[in-house]
Amino acid sequence: MKPSVRTQNVTVAFVSTLLIMLLALQQFSVVAAPVAQINFTWNPISATTSSQPGQTILVNANLQNQGVADTFNITSTAPTGWTVTIAPSTSVSINANGNQSFTFIITIPATATLGTYQINISAARESTPATTALFPILVTVNPAPPTPTPVPTITPTASPVCLDGFEPDNFPAEARRIDILIPQEHVLCPTGDEDWLFFGGVAGKVYTIDVPVMRPGIDVSLELFDSNFNRLAFNDDFFNRDPANPNPGDIRPRITVRIPADGTYYIRVRDVAGRGGVSYAYTIVLLDESNGPTPAPVESVCLDIFEPDGLPEQARLITSNEIQENRRLCPTGDADWVTFFAKAGKRYVIYTDTRRYRGPNTVNDSTVAGADTVLVLTDRDGVSILDINDDMPGGNTLDSQIEFTPKVDGFYFAQVKNVGDIGNQFIRYDLVLLLCLPGQTDCRRPDAPLPGLPANPATPPATAVPINAPTPTPTTKP
Repeated sequence: MKPSVRTQNVTVAFVSTLLIMLLALQQFSVVAAPVAQINFTWNPISATTSSQPGQTILVNANLQNQGVADTFNITSTAPTGWTVTIAPSTSVSINANGNQSFTFIITIPATATLGTYQINISAARESTPATTALFPILVTVNPAPPTPTPVPTITPTASPVCLDGFEPDNFPAEARRIDILIPQEHVLCPTGDEDWLFFGGVAGKVYTIDVPVMRPGIDVSLELFDSNFNRLAFNDDFFNRDPANPNPGDIRPRITVRIPADGTYYIRVRDVAGRGGVSYAYTIVLLDESNGPTPAPVESVCLDIFEPDGLPEQARLITSNEIQENRRLCPTGDADWVTFFAKAGKRYVIYTDTRRYRGPNTVNDSTVAGADTVLVLTDRDGVSILDINDDMPGGNTLDSQIEFTPKVDGFYFAQVKNVGDIGNQFIRYDLVLLLCLPGQTDCRRPDAPLPGLPANPATPPATAVPINAPTPTPTTKP
């Protein structure tokens, strides 16, 4: 074969092979590397605001979860010297296709220079922390308005430098209104000064009264009263603003409470040592953290006085013939453990009672909505089960009761849970341990609920009765 013909054949064979390989490659689809999808977003996607040095501003945003239910961790990145408080919490659980509203309380340092700053709020799934949604906040720091020239006064007993724009507010009758999400800056001046505020509360909603800013030198306390001036809550120091990093040195107060009934509620602010002065300034804000008829559990409302008691080694002691009132099965999955001493041969009855915590809309006469307690009795090791009861035998109730006659002296354990591990702030019950008398035949839960705590708090009257406080004496003008 001639060389030219051989070269021509080799070229044709090479081109044919190349064409066959290109056609074969078209039959295979290219598989791209998986890309993590961000199926949760902020609404709005960003925010722009402005204020002056030393001021506090509030920015609201909504985190929407288009994926599966998960816990989201919220973090913030701010310039040096700036503080960002996240409410209701830096870690929240959001259901699938659900959402959660957040309020970001931003404090601009008094030494901040004029200009525009960026604060980044990041949300990350706890299951996939590498995937985040960013919510940028642009804050423009403007110059403070000029200080007005004080107007001379002819009242010698008044001190103009002590006025903060809300005075007089030293008594309940002089209380000034505070609205949701609008911070107010007050001054405790002169020595012994008190500031009174009021707001309209809606039954069932959770409100937080917070002091995010407090100048050095004072130690402010908060008190909450209903319209009859019954004290509902008090706080001096709240160090658990960030549950992941508690700060015992944080003496700023905070109160979180579920309002029992519609009405007017009063806040009293004062220094715990009665101090006061022109520099004793603080900022107070009222937050509404409810989210529909069944809001997400708030830790300070959820925990009863017996917590923590979720494990046998944390079991609280209950004595013979004791009534432990106002226990809560909250949050979801909560378990309450108690321990008691039982003597061999004696008969004991332990039971739950939810009847006096029923709401106004009664469905079943002998239980509270959502409550179906399960009572478990264990041996002295806290593990070996001796008896279980779901519904009390022979009764028209979802409460639980166990009768027990031990063969050996010792400390025994009992656990209370809710069917389905359902839990919220509304599921309350009493736990009672009876030591039966010899030959007693009626040693059991009584037919009527215990008196004392009302099923529903009474609605405060429209007119308030002033608290016992001195009436201010008018100053005679010269």
